[in-house]
Amino acid sequence: MADVAMEGTVPTELTVLAHRLLIAAQSASAGEIQQLVDAGAPAWYQDEPLGWSCLHYAAERREPSILEMLLQGGAIWNALDKWGRTAGEICLSLGDQEGWQIIRNEGIRSEMLHHALAGPSSPQSDSSTNIKLRAEDKTSAGDNLTFLKSQLTWDIGEDGKERVLDADGNGVMMGWEEPLMSEHVRLMTSDHPNAQPGAEGMTIMNVGFGLGIVDRLFQTALSPSHPRPANHTIIEAHPQVLQYIRDKGVDKLPGVRILEGRWQDYLLDPEKIGEILECTPGGMGYDAIFVDTFAEGYEDLKAFFEVLPDILEPEHGIFSFWNGLGATNATIYAVSSSLAELHLEDVGLDTTWHDVLIPESLREQVWKGVRRRYWELPGYRLPIAKMKLM
Repeated sequence: MADVAMEGTVPTELTVLAHRLLIAAQSASAGEIQQLVDAGAPAWYQDEPLGWSCLHYAAERREPSILEMLLQGGAIWNALDKWGRTAGEICLSLGDQEGWQIIRNEGIRSEMLHHALAGPSSPQSDSSTNIKLRAEDKTSAGDNLTFLKSQLTWDIGEDGKERVLDADGNGVMMGWEEPLMSEHVRLMTSDHPNAQPGAEGMTIMNVGFGLGIVDRLFQTALSPSHPRPANHTIIEAHPQVLQYIRDKGVDKLPGVRILEGRWQDYLLDPEKIGEILECTPGGMGYDAIFVDTFAEGYEDLKAFFEVLPDILEPEHGIFSFWNGLGATNATIYAVSSSLAELHLEDVGLDTTWHDVLIPESLREQVWKGVRRRYWELPGYRLPIAKMKLM
């Protein structure tokens, strides 16, 4: 998110140009707007007190050429106003699909360029995507290492569903997600040859246990005539969650193996990968891999993508992840999903998206007592990715 520009933080002559551009974006001709851009007017500037940029104002005009002009002139596609809206949400509210697509496409182009210039991703570095999914901080919601040291609380929310909160009152995992997790598991297991009656059972890896919803579903998703997982590997790092796993007896279930630590501790080490894959047929990889971590950024997810060719069974293997990327903003969510699809394609996976309605996530009682909402959208984009056929 671009910071709201304050008087005195921008040279006076640029401030004057910025205000002129803000006014021009509302009603001036394309020629006048282009003249201001050519004169060096900062298109990234946001006004007070609304936090609107020239792109926000231009979005109200429903003139796609003006949006393109401002984006080429340096307007920031994902600048947020005081209500957390990008110019893309202004387009959506007016039914301007063409304008929204221009802003979305610029977001995809910008993010892909950022990652191309950054080079291979490394979750050990401090680099982060241009997409600001949350404010940068060192709280347990913003930093994975801080989260792993934080104190967690399990309780029942006002919606009657179990949830896990961190020490700051942020939702780590909440029971309303179960219908979405159920759909993930159904799509990952129902047609797999190793999940059919008489088969040996699937090999499954889940990264991030949370409430154990997805792991319980993997264990029980299939009918009694279908085989249970032949191997079910869970990678989890938080000490309290590990104790929760032991208390629930999950570690005692047939075929379940708990790897205590961060996924990076295991999957970025070639020797450990070899040992982990010994439980899969021929050591060729897992039939199904699911990822749902907390307080990790997109760079971490992208780094996981890059490991997939080494750990996913190449012929029938299925990968999916909890897609909460920027899920409080429709435009950022769309760009983030497209970015993930392109990065999965880079490592050899094709992605199919399944749209799922989640009206329950909009109910106020879900978020009562929760400090940070991580979902405010009526729909969920569920990814199912498989290795490309050669």
